Amino acid sequence: MSDNSSNVVLTIDDTIATICLDNPAKHNSLTGDDIGLFIAHLDTVSDNPNVRALIVTSTPGRTFCAGASLNELGSGNLSGEIFETLTNRLAQMRIPTICALNGSAYGGGSEIGLCCDFRIGIKGMRLFVPAARFGLCYPLNGIQRYVHKLGPDTAKRLLIASEEFHGEDLLAIGYLTHLVEPDELQSKAREMAESISKLAPIAVQTMKQICDQAGAGQLDLDAASESIQQCNQSSDLQEGLAAAREKRPPQFKGK
Repeated sequence: MSDNSSNVVLTIDDTIATICLDNPAKHNSLTGDDIGLFIAHLDTVSDNPNVRALIVTSTPGRTFCAGASLNELGSGNLSGEIFETLTNRLAQMRIPTICALNGSAYGGGSEIGLCCDFRIGIKGMRLFVPAARFGLCYPLNGIQRYVHKLGPDTAKRLLIASEEFHGEDLLAIGYLTHLVEPDELQSKAREMAESISKLAPIAVQTMKQICDQAGAGQLDLDAASESIQQCNQSSDLQEGLAAAREKRPPQFKGK
């Protein structure tokens, strides 16, 4: 299934969904309509019980995403609130998310990457957040996300000093989880998504939720313990143990 009638394209192939930014002439900057469609695609993916991994990427070009459209921000046609809605929605996806940065990332484009569980970058890419260069204060939730994911010192380098980072540096500071050659990006992202989709979805989603909550300092120990108990009482666990005994690939159903 695919929808290729816009600048934000959703494709669902069996257990893997892909959202592709497809406006390279505008450096994949996002208008209000683009952001609304992006959010709608996330809802579609969330409502599909068969999807077990999501890839967020762009068509080949110099830029993965330049964030929100500066023209619309300047004219007042685009607010920071709608972009926060997008990033919060992406960060809260129940399934694992992989950002395949097919080029450089600027401003909100770099935050879209931070909202994903894994970030695969390409050698030669660069990244910076230009808010301070324009006199703009970055949205509150976004600032918190940079601090939670990268630590306060690195967040200050990106947000306050508006420093520019390149591929190897992005890997060193923990922004990227993987760094590959440009022609290896899509195969690496697909390989990771396929590998994750073969794992037990209840266990994967439970551990993702606990990791995210613990990283944000919002872990509810009682709720987490209950989720772990439910996971360990699932049919998937029995299937995984049986498959190990029988030396065959497991067939997880998410039950």
